Amino acid sequence: MPNPLETMSAKTAGAAAAVSARAKGLTGVFNKLAQQHKEAATLLKRAERTHDPEKRQDLWSTVRRELLSHERAEASILYTELATHAATQDIAERHSDEAQTLEATIAEIDVVGYDSPNWTSLVQRLITLVEHHVDEEENEFFPRAEDTIGKDAAQALESRLVAAKERLMEELA
Repeated sequence: MPNPLETMSAKTAGAAAAVSARAKGLTGVFNKLAQQHKEAATLLKRAERTHDPEKRQDLWSTVRRELLSHERAEASILYTELATHAATQDIAERHSDEAQTLEATIAEIDVVGYDSPNWTSLVQRLITLVEHHVDEEENEFFPRAEDTIGKDAAQALESRLVAAKERLMEELA
């Protein structure tokens, strides 16, 4: 488990990201996802910077659960909905492809030792994938998706996403 300062830092970064997302016009589920993106990215970068194998293991356990529960909740709640609209079917398909790549990279990190010389390069690769994924979602997918489903649906999907992510966090513990 990250120490309280790391957790607070990630939550603060997430709150700032939510404000930024609202300024861009993103609401509901899209705003919540932007917040989760920043929280996970903050913890992931902290895991990359540490050289202590025990701290890596501790941080990786949390980051892994955050990333996987986020991706899986996002896929089951948001992208399932987007797949039902002709205007956003391509977004759902692209997300599915990217999610598979992210999960494969997470699986690679799972098997490498925390004291492995490959640890940092694998985590850096994951960071690059996550940054690309987040940029694409927040700047291309989410605005288009919100235009398609509307703000009311975006608000309604938020609570479903949060509940799904919480359930998945427990399952991944």
